[in-house]
Amino acid sequence: MSKHLYKQYVRIAGKWPKDANKAPERDFAVFLSKEIERQFQPNGPAASESSGICEKRLQALDQLLNNEVMKRHPNSYTSGVFGMRLSDLQAASSEENRKQMGLKPKESIFKKIYRTVVPEKK
Repeated sequence: MSKHLYKQYVRIAGKWPKDANKAPERDFAVFLSKEIERQFQPNGPAASESSGICEKRLQALDQLLNNEVMKRHPNSYTSGVFGMRLSDLQAASSEENRKQMGLKPKESIFKKIYRTVVPEKK
């Protein structure tokens, strides 16, 4: 894949806003940066794809970043499907509220096995 496409993807990922209410594992900006690095490794998935597909994906990300659909089709909605305002939805999906609701990240089976074999140091 071309260096030109890689640079454009990195530029878009750098402009993507980070969500202060979410942990880095749940933030799309962080995910996008990691995914770009993974895709554009020398033997990564992007190396085998045609440049046309990569350019279409780049264009779609650029449209999302620039909020082009909302500009073309504005709406006057003040709440979501559950009747909650944006600030309430952001608060509900924050890391603190997720912990209170018991929605913490699940531990992988490998970590569980490792913990049984190697006990934690105190």
